[in-house]
Amino acid sequence: MKANHPSLREALAKWIEVWPQQKRGNEIAHWVEETKGHGRIERREVWMVPCEAEMREYVHDYFGWPGLQWCGRIRRVRQRPTKEEEQVHLWVAGAAFPWQLDARTAARLLRRHWTIENRVFHVRDVTMDEDRLHGRRIGPALSSLRNVVLSLLRLLFSVPWLPDAIRLVQAMPDDGFALLSAPLPEL
Repeated sequence: MKANHPSLREALAKWIEVWPQQKRGNEIAHWVEETKGHGRIERREVWMVPCEAEMREYVHDYFGWPGLQWCGRIRRVRQRPTKEEEQVHLWVAGAAFPWQLDARTAARLLRRHWTIENRVFHVRDVTMDEDRLHGRRIGPALSSLRNVVLSLLRLLFSVPWLPDAIRLVQAMPDDGFALLSAPLPEL
């Protein structure tokens, strides 16, 4: 859950805090995972709290989010040789699961969500600089065009980072329109 829903974040934080099974101070996470790579050790801890009828109704009535079933926190601690970083995020899950959600599955789904966040939204906000552009206000048409451009750049250039693909296109301005009609590579 991002900070763009401050009232909902506050309500969920209070709900998680007062849940009777949570012990303040010496909390035991429902799921813990440690990974090592990229020059760091990362520890992820997931807490889950069921959203009972009272909380579900509140979130539905005041925020328009129907079917809320679970909420919780995830704490990520990254240890590098020179420093340690800690981030705590709140998360919510709805009724779209045909299975019983457990902490391990929630942790896996949360990691998958951040993959999407970093691959799509971070690219649009940082690489395409959408937050600064006023054209963002003209709606879905420009957003769809940007999505097409990002997809074409990923398909036509086998570079690990989109800024590298953008620089390649900028280096060949005469070939820009030819790229739009080029056959797409096999997947």
